[in-house]
Amino acid sequence: MNHFEYYKKQAMTAGLSDTERVGRYASQQDDETHIFDDVVSKLPALTQQKTTIIDIGCGCSDPVKRLIANANAYQQQLVLVDSEEMLARLPEQNNITKVACQFPDRAFVEQYQGKADAIIVYSVFQYPFLQHNFISFTDNLVALLAPLGHLLIADLPNLTKKKRFLSSQSGIEFHQQWTGDNSKPDVNWNQLEAQGLDDSVITMLLLRYRQMGFETYLLPQQSGLPFSHTREDLLIVRR
Repeated sequence: MNHFEYYKKQAMTAGLSDTERVGRYASQQDDETHIFDDVVSKLPALTQQKTTIIDIGCGCSDPVKRLIANANAYQQQLVLVDSEEMLARLPEQNNITKVACQFPDRAFVEQYQGKADAIIVYSVFQYPFLQHNFISFTDNLVALLAPLGHLLIADLPNLTKKKRFLSSQSGIEFHQQWTGDNSKPDVNWNQLEAQGLDDSVITMLLLRYRQMGFETYLLPQQSGLPFSHTREDLLIVRR
């Protein structure tokens, strides 16, 4: 599946909420309202005046709408990157630049290289990981960072973290509530997870960008976010 094309169609599909258009369940609309607060706590540039913020795969739901309101309050320049169909659902403003492309786009990277005080990549990284060269994707992201800029690759669906959760008592109870029966989750610790992110990939990314001169951190998500039990965030900071 080409996920970029899929979400273009989602943006144009009648009858969906904006929460559903970006790939979450309708029942997660309230949980989604906590995402922006979690992002703000990890990106200091979001509470600073006149910074440049880039959101890759911004979508059209609550987090980007609050990002826009925040940019207005702090007089920030906001660069929103997504499909033309998704961007059309967001307002036109003088401090907003909409870029309709699938990242990494060479012209875009050249234009914004070294200019971003903060970059948000929320619930997006799993798609280039599965479909493209995810190392090139991340290398192009860090190229956009200004000195002391922060890149947040957030909402990473870590299959190993999911196993840890489903092996716990709270995870078993969550599974049973979700399925509506008394079954236990099927957790296979010695099985290679070839089709998704796991601890080995995330640890490799942490080490790769440290060896390239960046600081890197693995951060938990606040409880109450749509998938907080099984996801975590990678923060990369340019020195």
